[in-house]
Amino acid sequence: MVNQDKDTTRREAITFTGRTRSDAKRKALNYWYMNQAALSMTIREFSARLVLLPDGKSIVFYESPTV
Repeated sequence: MVNQDKDTTRREAITFTGRTRSDAKRKALNYWYMNQAALSMTIREFSARLVLLPDGKSIVFYESPTV
């Protein structure tokens, strides 16, 4: 059995879904605001890891930067 720290375990992507794109964006920014200490990243770093899905109503946050 392998022990892993919480910091080294891979976290799944988080999806923010709203009625509109701006509603999803508001939910994502609220998540950053409420968790900014735990995330240890600026709003710019957080925003760089957000991806708008083709439906236009969902935004996905990836822990690692997307390419």
